[in-house]
Amino acid sequence: MGKDESMGRIVKKAQEKRKEIFLIAQDLFFKYGNANTSVQIIIDELGISKGAFYHYFNSKIELLDCISDLLTSDIISKIKPIVNNTDLNAIEKLNKLYTVTSNYKTQNLDIIYTITKALFKKENLFLRHNLNNKLIEKTIPLMTRIFQQGIDEAVFKIDTPMVMTRIILLFGISRAEHNAKLLLQNKDDPDSLEDLSEYLALYQLSVERMLGAPEDSIQAFDKNFINNVKQKLNDLHV
Repeated sequence: MGKDESMGRIVKKAQEKRKEIFLIAQDLFFKYGNANTSVQIIIDELGISKGAFYHYFNSKIELLDCISDLLTSDIISKIKPIVNNTDLNAIEKLNKLYTVTSNYKTQNLDIIYTITKALFKKENLFLRHNLNNKLIEKTIPLMTRIFQQGIDEAVFKIDTPMVMTRIILLFGISRAEHNAKLLLQNKDDPDSLEDLSEYLALYQLSVERMLGAPEDSIQAFDKNFINNVKQKLNDLHV
């Protein structure tokens, strides 16, 4: 066996072990909460030593960062092609971004519900806060490009696209947290989610006005979104 081949196997084995620790820890965080999941609990579950754990992760905080990175990377990978699409104008890009993220949530509602339920445990406040921050910081440069394009095309009337991006993303996170609470409270009664339409419509109008965009140009949610979510929840109960 050559030196390069041997090193390759060592690296692969290390990556697999790191992934194993990561997945077990993620399950424990979701089940018991970040605050109640110590490094000792993780290593007991894995049957490894503390030294082995710290060989792969410097701290529990680093491990939590890795979980946040993974949970945000999938949605970011779907946003990038939209931003890079030179055939779309700024409004088309923004509307497509909203459509893609809405469809992603609907199609993966069962997984998202499980994750949301875990994140809204009081013991996971740090993890949820960290996840929201990661999502905002990764999205800012992408959405800023859309807003700058809108300025260049004279369809957005804003002076500082990066500042406006952060404001709208923070606004969106607040809306998403409220929607998540409604989802958790009404999972067994999908028809009661009808009130979400009012919140989403108000959010859409607010974003349009904040950008100074033409009237009725921003489509922040599909009008069928609520019905799709309700149908998905009903399917999960079957």
